[in-house]
Amino acid sequence: MPKIEASAVERYQNILAKDPASQVFAPLAEAYREMGMVKEALATVTAGVQRHPQFVGGLVTYAKILRDTGKFAQALDILKRATGLAPENILAHQLTAEVQLANKNPKEALKAFKMVLFLNPNSQSAQKAVQKLESLTADEYDEEVFAMAKLPQVNLDAPPEKPAPETPAIPEPMYKPAPPPKNKAMERMLSLIDAFIVRNDLEKAHALLKDTRVEFGDHPEIQRRMKTLQVRYNEPEEPMPLKPLRSREELIQQKKLEVLEMMLRKIEDYRSQI
Repeated sequence: MPKIEASAVERYQNILAKDPASQVFAPLAEAYREMGMVKEALATVTAGVQRHPQFVGGLVTYAKILRDTGKFAQALDILKRATGLAPENILAHQLTAEVQLANKNPKEALKAFKMVLFLNPNSQSAQKAVQKLESLTADEYDEEVFAMAKLPQVNLDAPPEKPAPETPAIPEPMYKPAPPPKNKAMERMLSLIDAFIVRNDLEKAHALLKDTRVEFGDHPEIQRRMKTLQVRYNEPEEPMPLKPLRSREELIQQKKLEVLEMMLRKIEDYRSQI
């Protein structure tokens, strides 16, 4: 755990003293927590969350302090609010899993760890936790799943059965539906986009869909969700005017700009969680 510098704590205190509505309460409460000043941490974060009930970073810090004080049920309530506001927040799901484990709810912890893997498939700690918890929660399955069924006996003296007449093959239809996307990363992003659309959080859905399009191109599933968003925005589907063909250099430049915009959005999301 990195050592908290006194100068940083003092700076946070000065900012909060000058502006009690500042969101700096979250890093200040986190610093108090890591320094073992639980009483000060709880007082600071409680006041801050009351002022900023939808600040996910503050809610996560609040849940950490509640967990440290053994108030697991309250911590889970706060984390439920945090994941409801930001379902893509990995830290909130990770903390949910840890609190569920501390509260001796391995099945709920397994669900939370699987959500962490959904958002970050490369998380080795979540992979190990899922493997371990799946073995601990095997009682969810029926006994017949694990039963060893006897194979039917074969009479070797019986005459061989006549082969059944071959049925004519049914011709395949001319139209075949588009296969689902094989790229697991794109599937996860599309699932998250669908979740945003269901919650009517169209801005987040549009931003993530734009990033997905930059990364995976004009896939049919991406185009379908584009049309869905267009309908949800109540935009008339007018024919797009023809644009003059652009040079290869212009296309490359546009691609770079889109990638840069995606990176900037991710940086802003990361900063908002600190």
